[in-house]
Order: sequence, then C-alpha cells, then structure tokens
Amino acid sequence: MLIKKIMIFDKITWKLIKYFITMISIVILICFIGSSIFLSKFYISNKYDNLKATSKNIYEVIKGGQSPNNLSVNALLVANDNVSFLGNTDGQGGGKRMGMLNNLSNVNFASLESKGKFTNRLGESFIYYKLSTEIGDIITFESDQDISYYLQVIYIVLIVIFLLALIICIPFISYFGKKFTHPILQLKKASQEISMGNFSFPISISTGDEIEELSHCLSSMAINLQRRHKLQRDFIANVSHDFKTPLSVIRSYSEAIKDGLIKDSEAKEYSEEIIKEVDRLNNLVIGIMELSKLQGGELKLNNQHFNIQNSLKECVERFSAVAKNKNITLILDSENIEVFGDEAYILRVLYNFTDNAIKFSKPNSKVYLKAYSVDSHIKVSVIDEGIGIEKEMLDNVWNRYYKHAKSGGMGMGLAICSEILKLHNLPFGVESTLNEKTEFFFTIPKA
Repeated sequence: MLIKKIMIFDKITWKLIKYFITMISIVILICFIGSSIFLSKFYISNKYDNLKATSKNIYEVIKGGQSPNNLSVNALLVANDNVSFLGNTDGQGGGKRMGMLNNLSNVNFASLESKGKFTNRLGESFIYYKLSTEIGDIITFESDQDISYYLQVIYIVLIVIFLLALIICIPFISYFGKKFTHPILQLKKASQEISMGNFSFPISISTGDEIEELSHCLSSMAINLQRRHKLQRDFIANVSHDFKTPLSVIRSYSEAIKDGLIKDSEAKEYSEEIIKEVDRLNNLVIGIMELSKLQGGELKLNNQHFNIQNSLKECVERFSAVAKNKNITLILDSENIEVFGDEAYILRVLYNFTDNAIKFSKPNSKVYLKAYSVDSHIKVSVIDEGIGIEKEMLDNVWNRYYKHAKSGGMGMGLAICSEILKLHNLPFGVESTLNEKTEFFFTIPKA
C-alpha cells in the first residue's frame, strides 16, 4: 500500500522524501556510532567514579573501626595474598560467598591495575576499581551487563525515533511537496503553451519567493516573445512587399522589351529602371546579410583614434545636397577632440542618424550634429525638428523587424546601428517630443 502511494508522488516530492530518509538515516547512524563510542565511555567512566567512591567509603568505614559487612556492595579485600569479601553481598550467606570466591579463583587480583575489567570462571564480565591502602587492596566491582542494557535501550529509542519520524514526516513532506510543486507544474504548463505560440496563457502564482519571481520573468518573456513574433510577421510582410514591388517592375519592363511593345529609344530607359530595381533588391539582401553577421559577431572592429569633429564634417558634406533640396539647414556643433573606435562603422551610424533626421524633418527646419564632452566620454547627437516619434514606438525603433509607417524600406538601418554600437559597447538611445524634435545619440570614450 505504501509503495502504491509513493508511486503517485510527483518527482520533486519523491526526491524530497528520499532526501529526508537519507538525512534522518545519516543522523540515526551518527547517533548509533556516537552512543556506541562516546556514551558508553561516558557511562563506564561514571561507573568507575562510583566504584572509586564506594572503595573510599569502605576504607573510611574500616578505618573507623566499623564492619563493612553491612554495606550493600560487591567488594573484596586483598591483603597478604588473602582474599575476602566485604559487604553483605545482597544478604548472601557465607557458603554463597565461598562459592563466589571460588568463581573468582581464576583472577590474579594482585596483578590488576587500578581499574578495568575481569572475567570469572563462568565467563561473566565485571568492571572494577582497586584502591590500594595500608590495610590491603580494596576492590569494588559490578557486572557490566548494565552497560549492554543501557546501549540496547538507546538503540531501541533511536530506532523508534527513526520509525516515528518516517510515519509522521512523510505525510507532511507529501503535503508540502505538492504545495511546492503545484506552481512549478503551472510554470511547466505555461512554458509548454508559450512554446506552442499561446503567449497569452495566464500565469497566476503568489508564493512570495523565487518561484513567483520566476513566474514574473516567464510572463515578461511571453510578452517579449509575443512582441517579437508580431514584429517578425510584420518583417516578413515588409520583406515580401519590398521584394514584390521591384520584381513586378522588373517583370513588366522585361516582358515589354521581349514583346517589342516599346521603341528602341525607350529600351535604354526601361533597362536603366530594371538595373535600379535590381540594385534595390541587392541592397535589401546585403542589409539582411550584414545585420545577421553583426548579430552573429562575425564582423570585427578596427578600433583606432580618430577625430569626431572630422567625422561629423564628412557627414554634413555627404548630406548637404539632400538637405538643400528640402530647405533643411545642417548645423555642426562639435568639439575638436579625438575618440576611440572603428571610424568607418561610427561614420555609418552617423550617416543613418542624419539620413533619418532629414527624412523626417519639416521643410525650412534645422538638423544639429553635435559632439561635446560628458565626463570622460563624448556624447554624439543628431537632433532634428521633425515630426517626432510616438512614445510607444521608441522601444521598437532599434528592432530589425520594426518599420515606421512613413519611413519606407524595411526598417533595418537603426537595427544595424544598434548592433554596431553594441559591438563597441557604447551606450546609445533616442529621445523624442512629438511634432517638435527627435534626438538620436551615443557616447564614445575619449582617446
């Protein structure tokens, strides 16, 4: 019946029971060894002390001129090779005393040490104490069976304690084990649901310990996975759309050329459009591959000292024509200072920040490119006076699956920037006020 009940325990409860049985068994074993070695020695030592006290008492009685035969003790007086009984030996007569002396005839009392054990002719074992006096050696002794009985009682008590511990504690362990494993089973069920795509599976655990913290972490993971799952679907949709449009253009123009529906003078123009769409597809593929390499840590940095002001100047020159077409003024505000990093990759980040700033800026506005000291670092910022970014969108702008509705493209530019800055171990971020300004920034150590 007990085995049948154990089989229905869950794995953790069964482990707890095994650990408890192992622990209590070790404790009982230590108690057995301790009682056999230390308690028995203590008990015997106490017996010797009592025999010693009895011997001294007998000596005082004899020295006081009184008879020791009235004392209820087992004692011998050894004097001049004569051995005689002292005490009344529990009321035994003289014949009985002679019989006891005869049983002890095998013992050489003169050679006995001050204390120890001896065995009579019948194989009975005694412990003794010998007190040497001027009247002879007073030897008090008693059977050592009490010691065996004492240890047997201790062993029985320990076995009873062990059995009672098993009988009483196993139900409690079973109860608390199930109470402990119930939230774990909930987490197991929740993780299975999440793995199958059910990110909204409810997780309600209130244990006030690390298991509850784990449930919060699992809930947070489910929310993040749900967000990433949605972003991934959006990414696939965006990729499909961005690939479909140029492919449709390429097919249409190619069919028109093949069927001879265009004039020879227009064939060159159609061919140029096909090349543009092919380049666009190629750039999309390159962007995806580069992002994957950055996230996989395959690209290595070429860190060196470079002037951040020169990099911002190069960025201004690169986008001056684009900004002029939208009547946007690029303003450079930078310290002339050396920093440490991969100049080519940092410049790519600045290009992307500036391109986005111009893209989302209002006509006749300004874009600021700044670099200034903050403690031992340089804060590099690109600030525009554009449409801004909604608060709920700020956390997603660095995600490779995210695409702003007004941005066009696949939304991989900022994802690549974030991977570059992570590769440099540089803090970065974005701050925005809707319809007022947006600031993309990072900090880089001084040279």
